[in-house]
Amino acid sequence: MTDSKRVDAIVIGSGAGGAVTAMTLAGAGMSVAVLEEGANVPRREYGKSSPEGMAQLFRRSGMTPILGRVPIGFVEGRCVGGSTEVNSGFWHRAPREVLLSWQSRFDLQGATESELVPHYEWAEQRLSVSPYPGEWPKSTKLFQRGIDAMGWAVREIPRTAPGCQSANTCASGCASGKKQGMSQGLLPEAKAAGANILSHCRVKLLLRQGRRVTGVLAEITRDNGSVELVRIDADHVFVCAGASQTPTLLRQSGLRYKVGDQLRLHPMLKLTARFPQPVNAQNSVLPLLQVNEFWPEISLGGAYFSSGHLAFLLGDNWPQLSMEMEHQNHFASYYVAVRGNGRGSVRPSALGNGDTALRYDLSVDDLRSMSRGVARLATLLLAAGAEAVYPAIRSIPVIRTELDAVRWLTELLPAKDLSLTTVHAFSSCPMGEQAGLTAANSYGRVHHVDNLYVNDASMLPDSPGVNPQGTVMALARRNALHFVDSL
Repeated sequence: MTDSKRVDAIVIGSGAGGAVTAMTLAGAGMSVAVLEEGANVPRREYGKSSPEGMAQLFRRSGMTPILGRVPIGFVEGRCVGGSTEVNSGFWHRAPREVLLSWQSRFDLQGATESELVPHYEWAEQRLSVSPYPGEWPKSTKLFQRGIDAMGWAVREIPRTAPGCQSANTCASGCASGKKQGMSQGLLPEAKAAGANILSHCRVKLLLRQGRRVTGVLAEITRDNGSVELVRIDADHVFVCAGASQTPTLLRQSGLRYKVGDQLRLHPMLKLTARFPQPVNAQNSVLPLLQVNEFWPEISLGGAYFSSGHLAFLLGDNWPQLSMEMEHQNHFASYYVAVRGNGRGSVRPSALGNGDTALRYDLSVDDLRSMSRGVARLATLLLAAGAEAVYPAIRSIPVIRTELDAVRWLTELLPAKDLSLTTVHAFSSCPMGEQAGLTAANSYGRVHHVDNLYVNDASMLPDSPGVNPQGTVMALARRNALHFVDSL
């Protein structure tokens, strides 16, 4: 092990929460080390959907299993910038009713709608959050046609992608550099302020003495493949490793109080629709609208599309549907996501290999919302002119009529046959003053530890029902500024 180094603050993770934290602390004059488990992927490597590219950008190449009554595939970034490098850049503020619920149930202080506005505005200005600058792609126009036919409320969702060139590489890293992931949007400024960003640096343990964390033990993988164990000491430690890794590290380090006991997700199911005319969704940005008629319980929107994703979505019923690949230019993909009120957990793997064991039990309410969402989205797509809709459900290979679709408004889908994924996980270290429900106080300080903070999606008290990046960044900035002011 190399000799220990010392900084004012360690930030573990470089995604939405970690980047905001590092930039804020470094900007306040603190010496900051940002420790990122993943690679610092060069821009020239972005936009590649190869297995090698996926392995560089994603944890487990993009499919971490979440076990439970219905297994769920979790898509999570693992690179400098975290999941902000591989998401679609959709931007939301948390709905007012969600913030009120957090205040009521968890006694979350200082996070009312008006108190968060300046932090949202700061992030929106930094990332140039704005509507899509060009003409909508066909997949969006068709979605709009269906929404108009149904008469539902809809929003074009602004994105962190000013000047988007519609290259359809969001999910494999924006090759044009127009999307403002953290590697481009905030980390350069953190670095300019003095933050030291170490990639391929996996923190193994938080070092503790009494009520304080004194530093970390981490493994750094060098360019030649060698692994070096290092100790880094710090006055303050911020864990921003995401909803799966933050509680895992805390529990590995002996911190278990309300840690990893309340994982929440937005369970998602994809539907792909075949239209009579070419859509060429593989050549354009994903559909830009979200139906907010049923928020925050149910969201309907557009999904990333490629020939590989189409094959994956049809895969559950491949013998019947493989011939549809011949018409891939006529397809576009959409999703149903539900707020998720099932209960999940995060634990270090019992194998002792450093992996994480995730569990989430889909609730009856989740299944009911998912069933209604599938009914509504399939009806919408058929009303938009789709010839057929193919849900990722093993026992329902195709929906051809609106009457076939609406049955699921009252009936429950067969849970065992659903192919669910999620790109949103949170609440595994919830914050608030209700100590019996939370792992940290209202500003992210972990209970019973004086200098340890969580400042990422794990701190959200419960599911927000909308894309969480904006709320994570707003709360992370609020927490970091509160910390700086307290020094």
